[in-house]
Amino acid sequence: MDEAVAHCTRGVGMWDWACSDGEQEPDVVLGCAGDIPTLESVAAVAILRERLPELKVRLVNVVDLMRLEPDTEHPHGLPDAEFDALFTTRPAGDLRLPRLPLADSPSHLSAHQPRNFHVRGYKEEGTTTTPFDMVMLNDLDRFHLVMDVIDRVPGLAEHAAHIRQEMVDERLRHRAYTREHGQDPPDVTDWCWPGSNEARST
Repeated sequence: MDEAVAHCTRGVGMWDWACSDGEQEPDVVLGCAGDIPTLESVAAVAILRERLPELKVRLVNVVDLMRLEPDTEHPHGLPDAEFDALFTTRPAGDLRLPRLPLADSPSHLSAHQPRNFHVRGYKEEGTTTTPFDMVMLNDLDRFHLVMDVIDRVPGLAEHAAHIRQEMVDERLRHRAYTREHGQDPPDVTDWCWPGSNEARST
């Protein structure tokens, strides 16, 4: 609880328990804000850690979107040095931020986006369907996130093509399940972080 209070008070920060970059520069940073994007980002990180254990992944969760503004633009904003420490300063093609559901990117993101950010959000796609199918229709799901990472981290696509194909197949399988059963499959609705108390009790 103390960690959660500190994180919410801070407004943005790494979730060390999900990160696999240790004290090294990450290969990719997944940033997330909001309950559904955060859940899908965490699930994507779990897949990446299992299937691509050599990949150095950092997960950054944003509670206060104004933390993504420069401190010169908003009282909650981050100084450039702190922003760059979280998201790194690697050049275009090396780093992407797959999961910030923002209609208008804050100044930090606008300034950095041509260099090292890929921002995703809801595209207003959907119909009367299941919650996870709606997420997939907007390309915000865990499988699409893994595909994004494989596509965007230099050198990864060449040796992870089979994993990318599996992610495509998973999307198709989940979509077929919702069409047949009218609900999301249990591996989505009952998902929890591997090794957590919830996972051990099922």
